[in-house]
Amino acid sequence: MSVLTVTDLAKAYGGVRAVDGVSFAVEAGERVALIGPNGAGKTTLFNAIHGQVQPDAGRVMVRGAETTGQAPHRVWRHGVGRTFQITATFMSMTVLENVQVALASYHRSALGLGQALRHRYRDEALALIAQVGLRDAANRAVSELAYGDLKRLELAVALTNAPALLLMDEPTAGMAGDGRGEMMKLVDRLVADVGVAVLFTEHDMDVVFGHADRVIVLDRGRIIASGAPDVVRADKGVRAVYLGTYDDGAVVT
Repeated sequence: MSVLTVTDLAKAYGGVRAVDGVSFAVEAGERVALIGPNGAGKTTLFNAIHGQVQPDAGRVMVRGAETTGQAPHRVWRHGVGRTFQITATFMSMTVLENVQVALASYHRSALGLGQALRHRYRDEALALIAQVGLRDAANRAVSELAYGDLKRLELAVALTNAPALLLMDEPTAGMAGDGRGEMMKLVDRLVADVGVAVLFTEHDMDVVFGHADRVIVLDRGRIIASGAPDVVRADKGVRAVYLGTYDDGAVVT
């Protein structure tokens, strides 16, 4: 059974078909990159999978259960975690408190602030924080973190529901070169250690072709190519539409 199955998914805004009959699947332990030029439909597709957008047609299945059109918090309950291009965290709280709040939500636990928060799910939260390399920053205010560490914290929060599928929207956006590599190595370790499936969008082609097991290319809401990174990289249509102009076997970006 695939972790994620998308079948004939469609979403239009007026006369613009942002997602136009898209079908694909993602398997456990697979890293799939979703790429395409601006306006290709990547964000709309992500939002339709995660419940921020109601699709006009098609189906979304997570581990065999239909989640089409369900609200994000219900999709989350099915084992889907998500990170965003722009991080969303509680800046006035500590790293540890951010993860504790997310765990309290996952465990459906009523949670007050202050003293009560210090003792709830502490060990579980610390384990997740250590998993993303932030153990030494557990008691720091989020407002003090460097941007790369904010991305790590957001990933820790996304892991609080023990997801089978991670949706990662531009996981390395805004990060320097070394930070991008470290973030993707962290994702690679998660895939290897717990078998989570990862569907991610990314503009950095070094990240895409260096870390994806499979690449799906969207253009004007439709899939124009799908396959192993080397196969997609060599596709003339992809070169022309996304990577640059095809000219004598070279990619001009």
